[in-house]
Amino acid sequence: MKDSLFNPPTNKKATIRIAPVCNGKIYVVPKITPDKDKECMDLPMEEHVEHWSPNSDKAIRKIKEKYHAHIHTSFTPRFSVQYKSQTNEGGIVYLYILPLKEENEIQFHNGKFVTEAEIAIHEQLFCKSLQK
Repeated sequence: MKDSLFNPPTNKKATIRIAPVCNGKIYVVPKITPDKDKECMDLPMEEHVEHWSPNSDKAIRKIKEKYHAHIHTSFTPRFSVQYKSQTNEGGIVYLYILPLKEENEIQFHNGKFVTEAEIAIHEQLFCKSLQK
């Protein structure tokens, strides 16, 4: 059967990306680009996994355990969408939204909330994966 978003390839790894949002803004942190030649702003939470199911309670628990020190409230990411990655590896990306009530509920080193307009105006500062 041909690969599709609904039948992801089982031999490729999947990526889970979590987008913290608050008051119409998205939270980003500086990251090194894959070719390691520059820094760009991107989502703070990303995991590479195999055999992923978007509704996997076990995987969500692992993510919550890993990032609990950065989020100062009870949280449960909500599955939003899956799409095929545009990177050389291909694979499927599962995007989750993490709704926050207050901006001070999350804290990563050099992290900040930005608007969609800021990303569009200063696109050179943001990772390509965030601009899509």
